[in-house]
Order: sequence, then C-alpha cells, then structure tokens
Amino acid sequence: MNRTITNTFIKTVSFVIAFTCSLLIIAVFLFILRESLPIWQMTNPLAFISGREWSPIFEPIRFGIAPMLASTLWVAFGALIIAVPIALSCAIFLAEYAPDWLARLLRPVLNIITGIPSVVYGFLGAAVLVKFFEVRFQVASGESLFAASIVLAFMVVPYIVVNSESALRAVPEEFKLSALATGVSKPYVTMKVVVPMAKRGMLGSIALAFGRAAGETMAVLMIAGNVLRFPESWFSRGEPLSALIALELGSAAPHSSHYQALFAAGLVLIGVVTIINISINYFTKRNELVKY
Repeated sequence: MNRTITNTFIKTVSFVIAFTCSLLIIAVFLFILRESLPIWQMTNPLAFISGREWSPIFEPIRFGIAPMLASTLWVAFGALIIAVPIALSCAIFLAEYAPDWLARLLRPVLNIITGIPSVVYGFLGAAVLVKFFEVRFQVASGESLFAASIVLAFMVVPYIVVNSESALRAVPEEFKLSALATGVSKPYVTMKVVVPMAKRGMLGSIALAFGRAAGETMAVLMIAGNVLRFPESWFSRGEPLSALIALELGSAAPHSSHYQALFAAGLVLIGVVTIINISINYFTKRNELVKY
C-alpha cells in the first residue's frame, strides 16, 4: 500500500513539474511572439530574414537579419565541427575503455566544467585566443567567427561527452558480451554494436550542444567582432543574433520598432534551433524505421 501511494505521489509530482515547465516554455514563446507581432505585420517575414541591412534607428529604416543569422550558423556549426569528434571520442573512451578510477575522476570534472560561466570562457578567449591570432598572423584584430567557434567548442564539449557517455553506458551488457562471444574484437563491438544502439542519445546530445552554441551570448559578444556585415567566410568578423539582442536591447525604447525587431530576431533564433532539433530527431527515427 505504501509503495503504491509513493509511486502515485511521484508520478503526480513529476506530471505537475513537467506540465509547469511546458507552460513556462509556451508562455515565453507567446510573449516573444506578441512583442514581435507588429514587425511581422509591418515587414515581409522573408525580407526580414533575408535582408542584409540593419538600420533600426536612422532613415531609411531597414530590418534585415541575414548577416546576423549567417554569423549564428557559422559560429554554431563551426563549434560542432570542432567539438563533435573530440567529444564523441572522449565519451566512447570513458564508457568503454577508461579504467574505473580514471572515469570516476573525470566525470565530476566534466560536470564542474559545464557550470563555468560563459563570461569566463569569453574573457579567456579574448585575452588568449584573440591575442594569439593577432600576433601569429599579424592581423589588426584576432576577433572572428572562427575564434568564437573555438571557444564555443570548448563550452559544448562537456555537454556532448556527459550525455553521450550516459547513452553508451545505457546499452545492456548482454549485447556486448554476446558480440564478444563470437570472437570479434572490442573496438569492433564498440563501433558496430554499442555506438549504433546509443545513436539516438548521442545525436540528442549534439542537438543540445547546437542549441547551447546558437544561443550563447557573452562569449561570442566578446570574440566574434560585432560587425553588422554579411560574413564572407568562417574567418570573417560578424555578429550573431544573440550578440545583436544583447548589445541593442538595452538601448532600444520599449515598444518601439527597434525593440520589436529585436524580439523578432529572438523568435527567428528560437525557430532555427527548433528546426535543427526536429530535423535531427526526424532523421534518427527515419533511419531506425529503414533499418527495421
């Protein structure tokens, strides 16, 4: 009887918490949509997303976030290009090959690293990485989207490692032992049995890392260069959407078109992250259906 009451209580509390969190997310989305609605009514959404000129104060007034959106994608995908191979390799090592004492030592360290404030990463990037590029390549400024991607890669690596390792360790031991009993090597079992079974969790960690990188503010604000022009390459200076919002929201008059345009930019950022996450989940499920 006591166990039944306890289970019912835990289920009820879990449902209430999950429902409350969902309501909060919906409320935030609706608030941003309400604040940005006048811009969508005044401006063509396609022109807003694809426009290359951002002049919210001086005539002629123009709202185009294509340069900032491109900078966001350069920084976020660039961070994943750097972080994913390193993080997945570390996760596989910790889950399958690391001695127990080493794994017990590294896991708390990774959890601590995830809690380091982003401004610390930004400060170190500006003080070390930017200066290195200036001295090594003899450029006027070492700020670039590439430098921001490197810093973001260091920030998201722990997220990918921790979640991917959890997915790898969740694979039942029976599958590993059965595969090893056939005489194949452990690396073969890892890559052909363990990793495919943990693929959904590993891709989920990558999606989480993309959202973290795309929404990061302080680090990219200090390193990316904050230039309102379309980035020609990964090594150009730029200003991601998160940096744009952080820099200009404080100076925008409440309920002005400038203020509303910044909320619209935030809504676009939410949409991009959501589309990427849905796409990853869709392709993961599609591959599973094709396989079976």
